[in-house]
Amino acid sequence: MFLKATLASLGLLAATSLAAPSIEGTTRLNTFEKRDVASALAARLSRGASIIFPQDAHWQHVTERWTKYLAPSFQVAVEPAVEADGVAIVKYAVARNISFLAQGGRHGYAPELQKIQNGILINMQIDHVVVDKATGIATVGGERATLGGGHGRLQGLHGMTIDLLRRLRVVLANGKAINVSQHDNADLFWGIRGAGQNYGIVVEADFQTVPQVAHGLLYDMRAAFPPGLAVNIVFGANTTTLKPVIFINFVYAGSQSDGQRWSAPLKQLGPLLFVENIYNWSELPFKTASGLIAAQCLKYGFKNTYSLNLATFDTATMRSVYTSWGNFLAANPSTLLFEVFGQQAVRAAPDKGSAFPNRMFSKILV
Repeated sequence: MFLKATLASLGLLAATSLAAPSIEGTTRLNTFEKRDVASALAARLSRGASIIFPQDAHWQHVTERWTKYLAPSFQVAVEPAVEADGVAIVKYAVARNISFLAQGGRHGYAPELQKIQNGILINMQIDHVVVDKATGIATVGGERATLGGGHGRLQGLHGMTIDLLRRLRVVLANGKAINVSQHDNADLFWGIRGAGQNYGIVVEADFQTVPQVAHGLLYDMRAAFPPGLAVNIVFGANTTTLKPVIFINFVYAGSQSDGQRWSAPLKQLGPLLFVENIYNWSELPFKTASGLIAAQCLKYGFKNTYSLNLATFDTATMRSVYTSWGNFLAANPSTLLFEVFGQQAVRAAPDKGSAFPNRMFSKILV
């Protein structure tokens, strides 16, 4: 939903995507207003903040999104350097009834984003990381893919990202910056973990760190199978023939020998390709699955994404899906991805402890 700027006294921001708080105003920036931004707003910002216009060389880098499909548009981009900058930008836009959008990684693709046209982009660049060695709390500037839940390969051991969240610093639509935790604004802390993009701009967050597993090394195995084999993990295309191929990417937080205990049955099936590696955590996102996952995150062109959750794999259904998708693939290049992450620590967290829904039932992400 969207919240009109005239309702800003409620102190809430409306959601547009996984990490994109916004307010939909009625004023679209024209030449006069852009001049006002360059003068009136600039005077309120710290020396480290930046104001960027379409004619600037940095413009495309700041505004280019993961997909151009139903995308928002902007006439001005502002990069805050400190919390006070975020407060000043929000107050400026709300007072003038100008649409604005705060972005993190620029991967939001909700159709409602298109309602923000010719507005102000708040490009979150408040980047800092401070770790308290005594408590293990890491304080991180800004926020990326946390508020929607934060699934990941180690969630079976440590839960989702929101389960490790301890405190946030949030700028509300009335321009007030507040602490949000179990002890401060506890109701907002409940809602912000799972539906957090509805409530404000996160400028800082505290996370509980966890011990490194297997010295930070992970066993990675990738395999490709012919389409006649009913192993359903990733439906992709052979890059040469464009024919359907089933890919499997297997990541285990541990040694190669331990990981091979789990990958051995797959190897015995005789795949077209079978590759094993050991990666550290910083390498994994870019090298796992032959770089396919990292490639999907590149910002270019028009893309659309649909998703759902499954409780189990039904063999007959998956065969039917594979056949129909193969026919669809001929005219529509696409990928069908099934992500199966550990559930133990996710389910150990109280189901009603946050706004995140279906904690006990989301076994397979599609």
